[in-house]
Amino acid sequence: MDKRRILVFGDSNTWGWNPSNTLKPPIVRWSDEERFTGVMQKELGDGYTVITEGLNGRTTVWDDPIEEYRCGKAVLIPLLDSHAPLDLVIIMLGTNDLKRRFSVTPRDIAEGAGQLAAKTLCQVYDFRDQKPEVLLICPPRLGDVGRTHFGPVFGGNEDKSTRLAPFYKEMADMYGVHFLNADEIVKSSKTDGLHWDADQHEKMGKVLAEEIEKIFDRAG
Repeated sequence: MDKRRILVFGDSNTWGWNPSNTLKPPIVRWSDEERFTGVMQKELGDGYTVITEGLNGRTTVWDDPIEEYRCGKAVLIPLLDSHAPLDLVIIMLGTNDLKRRFSVTPRDIAEGAGQLAAKTLCQVYDFRDQKPEVLLICPPRLGDVGRTHFGPVFGGNEDKSTRLAPFYKEMADMYGVHFLNADEIVKSSKTDGLHWDADQHEKMGKVLAEEIEKIFDRAG
């Protein structure tokens, strides 16, 4: 049997942003092995190929007037086409929708993520045997980001970030996709309130590997 191909579509935590970074270069990232996608790959083994598509600042559906080319909706379908055939697409976006400049509600953010799930399901020919499988992940809440260098961008939306999960679950149920709440698994770093320390990447990777095996067991 061919290797099962999993595309992870995310933002800076998928990219591997190290919380020790400031906003000045050089910017360092966790290694391929340390990132949760690398942990997933190790846990799943040789029968799987994990494809990492993370971009710093990526939103669900919003065009950022300051950080351009960050709209997830604009690039999703080309990426699905590029990496086909796929067996599973994991979507974990929404943290950057919490930027103050967007002024959107928790439901708006979840509906943006839902739109990505819906578009993925429509790309049936990008999936092996035309059977799309999608895992929608609600990102974890912000830490005390207001006191960090990300405060001017995210500060004040800490509470909003705690109210995402029920709306994400609603979207997952609406579109009939799998759901995971990352807020029950990992915590944002105390260093910048936004990104994950290495131990959290390891924890997320191991939980995701278990969830992926369950998904394929159910799918047969």
